[in-house]
Amino acid sequence: MKRRHKILCLLAAAGTLTAFPSASSGQDIIGEALGKVILPAVGPVILDRAGGQILEKGLNGGFGKGGRLPGRGGRTPTRPSRPQVIRPQPSPQTVPSGSYQVQPPSSVAPAPTAPPPVDPPENRIVSRPSVSPNPAPTEIALTHVVSAGPRLTGQVIRAEAAEIAGQIDQAVMRSLGQSSGDATLEALRRDYQNRLNKNDPKTARADLMLNHDAALTAAGSRQAWSSLVDAADAADQIAALPPESDQKALTEAIEALRNKVTGITGQVLSGNEIAVIAQRAKNIRNMVVLSEIARVLGVQRRDDLFTRIAEAAAKSDAPDEAITGLLGVGLGAGGSTVTDMQLPEGIPAVVLYSPELNTTPISFVCDDALEITLAPGEMVPLDQSFVVAFQNGKGVVKRYTIKNGMYRWVVDQDSWDLRQKTAVDVTIDASESPAEFHYLINGQPQIAAAGSVMQHRLDGPARIDFDRGLGDGSSKSTLVTPGDYVVGVNPDTAGWDLHTRPQQAAAESTTEIAKQHWRSSVLQAQRASLVDPAEAKVDALLDLIE
Repeated sequence: MKRRHKILCLLAAAGTLTAFPSASSGQDIIGEALGKVILPAVGPVILDRAGGQILEKGLNGGFGKGGRLPGRGGRTPTRPSRPQVIRPQPSPQTVPSGSYQVQPPSSVAPAPTAPPPVDPPENRIVSRPSVSPNPAPTEIALTHVVSAGPRLTGQVIRAEAAEIAGQIDQAVMRSLGQSSGDATLEALRRDYQNRLNKNDPKTARADLMLNHDAALTAAGSRQAWSSLVDAADAADQIAALPPESDQKALTEAIEALRNKVTGITGQVLSGNEIAVIAQRAKNIRNMVVLSEIARVLGVQRRDDLFTRIAEAAAKSDAPDEAITGLLGVGLGAGGSTVTDMQLPEGIPAVVLYSPELNTTPISFVCDDALEITLAPGEMVPLDQSFVVAFQNGKGVVKRYTIKNGMYRWVVDQDSWDLRQKTAVDVTIDASESPAEFHYLINGQPQIAAAGSVMQHRLDGPARIDFDRGLGDGSSKSTLVTPGDYVVGVNPDTAGWDLHTRPQQAAAESTTEIAKQHWRSSVLQAQRASLVDPAEAKVDALLDLIE
């Protein structure tokens, strides 16, 4: 009876402290009393009914010193507002989040039943598929720019110089052909044509002009014709240089041509024709400089070969064909590489894409929850069927259920719509690759031989995986839209990549017209380098048989 009276007194005191809080030391004293004396006898439930809420600090302090109960039951740890990463601690024992670490319970009160363990969610490791290795493009290029690069560059320069001389000759013959009735110019036209028929570069055009010097002087056009034929002779001198000519001799001959071109007046050639010839002469000079940059980097075995050549090519405005011939491998244009995607294993069920010919972005909603906007040239893969809703641009909302396949956004009759590609055509162009290119298309191994073009027709999304050729086993995975993709080197990574084929610009400006000439000269030089000299001689002799 006395013990019960004592307990009731302590409960009354606890209730008073709850209603009128005192200093923290008093809370600790009451909490310690509860932990050591009261709680083992009455339990937490009776305590809640009798004394109300006791401050947590005091309770924990008393329980910690008493060491008898595992804590108050019925409390659930608060779930964090966002997921937290649990990092390993240096201590050999870790405590799962949401539980308490306590001393073994005594025989006074049994420990509560632990909740059943929860199986953690399964984590998948998304790995790229195994692909066959590709050769290192850096090794190919470093060897090429030292050995074959200068030789091919010389052939390109000589071919371009010969084409410049031919362009001047055509302009001369066109102008002389329009001067019928003038006996002086008619005689010059006849002699000029005879020289062209003989195709004798040793006979300078300036020597031919000596026979007509007096007549041209009397006609007041000697200066115009003299500057023109001098430029043509300077171009012929470059074309006649031997392949073993050093850079100094080549550079001096090119500067002589450029000086002669600046003296051409507009009496025979139009201003645009003179500008194109001047641009072509500058292109020849840039080709010499590019070749020397590549040779120096190759001799030094520089790893930044591709980056520096891409920088020089952009500055010189050289066509892609010229750079391919210089390096032995093709460089993709900046921003033209396909996207490297962290794709799960297999092929996505659905791919939606907006072709580059679309001029504006398209926005739509999947399953009334996920809003997506695609810019021209972008795509999005989905792993299951979806209901796609969108406004067609004329105030009408359309909804489609899309399942497995490739879908593209189109503008049909001035409104947006969605079309399925029942056949996906993909071309892998390895015509600029000097080695085999190994890749997977939808998991199937493929090999594009050097200089070949591979064509694939699929009935759904097209996934391509390939080794970068860096020697470290790194690969690239991507989804591609229907179209042509060129195998080339990415200057930023120095590894193989797939590049979207650039659209050829129309030959409108002076620079573009000159680049068209330069491009044809590169192809001409490449064809010449592939011809066996003995075979070419036989073909020339066969042409002489009547």
